[in-house]
Amino acid sequence: MTEILCEPDPTLMESMRSVGYDLKTAVADIIDNSIAADARNIDIYYHDYGEEPFIAIIDDGNGMNRETAIRAMQLAGNNTTSERSAQDLGRFGLGLKTASLSQGRSLTLTSLQHGNAVAFRWDLDRIAQSKSWALEELRGAEIAQTLPQKVQDALPTAHGTSVLWRNLDRLNSIFGKSVEDLDRAMSDLADYLGWVFHRYLHPYAEDPVAQIHIRINEVDVPQRDPFLVDNPAVQATPPQRIGQTNAVLYGYTLPYQNRLTKKDRSLLGLAEERGKTLFDTQGFYIYRAYRLITWGGWYRMMKRSELNKLCRVRIDIPNTLDAQWALDIKKSTATPPKVVRDYMRRFANSLAKPSRRVQQYRGRKTSTDPQARMWELIQGRDNKFRYEINQNNPYVEVFTETLNPSQRRSFERMLESLAATLPYEDMQTRFAMDERTSASDALDEQLRTNAREFWMLNTMVTHLTPDEFVQRYKNNEPFSLSRNAERILEEATHE
Repeated sequence: MTEILCEPDPTLMESMRSVGYDLKTAVADIIDNSIAADARNIDIYYHDYGEEPFIAIIDDGNGMNRETAIRAMQLAGNNTTSERSAQDLGRFGLGLKTASLSQGRSLTLTSLQHGNAVAFRWDLDRIAQSKSWALEELRGAEIAQTLPQKVQDALPTAHGTSVLWRNLDRLNSIFGKSVEDLDRAMSDLADYLGWVFHRYLHPYAEDPVAQIHIRINEVDVPQRDPFLVDNPAVQATPPQRIGQTNAVLYGYTLPYQNRLTKKDRSLLGLAEERGKTLFDTQGFYIYRAYRLITWGGWYRMMKRSELNKLCRVRIDIPNTLDAQWALDIKKSTATPPKVVRDYMRRFANSLAKPSRRVQQYRGRKTSTDPQARMWELIQGRDNKFRYEINQNNPYVEVFTETLNPSQRRSFERMLESLAATLPYEDMQTRFAMDERTSASDALDEQLRTNAREFWMLNTMVTHLTPDEFVQRYKNNEPFSLSRNAERILEEATHE
């Protein structure tokens, strides 16, 4: 048998640019390396007016010596089957090269350890010209001449690493060549990084990771949390281990959208213009070593729907399960194996029930009394339905008793008109866009007026004691829609 040494042509570097990275996934891949190097501060800089275009990612991690830096610049410098630490976010040993060269034709790696700097550069134009795997090593003054002043000023003095991209041909072709175009791209990048690394930027209490900081041109990326873990109104389920694996499922049901504060909406990153509504972001959130890989959607296990839009399922998988999850090079997609899919499906279906209850009975205190509701659902044939005002509701019933027969008929016709003109389609559209109703803001004040009028009717018609009055109406709409119902009713009886 004859063996033939079949080395790849250096043009392989050019071909690998089309793996599928975009700016966001490329930068995130570099940040993975920074986290694996125990960095606490990661700064992203890009060019300003009058500067030669560049993007640089700088960290204060452990840094590399000459031998380690050369290995980092090799293609597939790491063995994918080798054992790695739990916080190692790498996998194929390709990310640094493929991610960087997907955005620009020049990659310069500068690293410091114990104050000693080493620097290496891959330049695709030079490779094409020399037709060889010629990695450039920069020394002394060459390093200073290569790095933009902004990058030199930001470099740590003892240990850390800088990844510099230049000749940004792919980036320019997608976003444009102006600084304004790049500003917009970087704004999207900041939002993306806030999501992907949110458990490193703001670790959960149970996360065994060190907190990091990520800045773009010295501005912190936004804080995000898809589960609102600090909101007491969130319904969380106990964690569930998936079979014999170390993967764990966590379930969350968010509060109804009208109960979300401004901070909640910011943490959720809700932005209709970016396709980020509660409806769009329901589904599974898969984390590999606490880094968000993919999110939103139900993997065809359940339909996206208005009733499920408050559901979020967090799945934590260790990096030891990469092969089973078919993790791609960009670490932006993960396909669960069948045994895991079965667990996911059962868990998601059970979690959907609380979301549906919140959606269907939002704001209501528990009551099985059919008279308690102000609006009554009338279910017809062929899945048709309508809402009518419940004339057995105590508020409506007592008011009706004060009317003479002619007034009562007019009042009933008015109720029928209100029910017939309920703007279903407009409401559906606004709920789908997560718009908030302003009625809840003024609800308590309106209920105070209603309570005073209702107490006056009570003194003339039903003659309930103050305690009977409060107990009868506090769990009936509209009072049951307020957490302050009992106090409001009590105040009315003392005026």
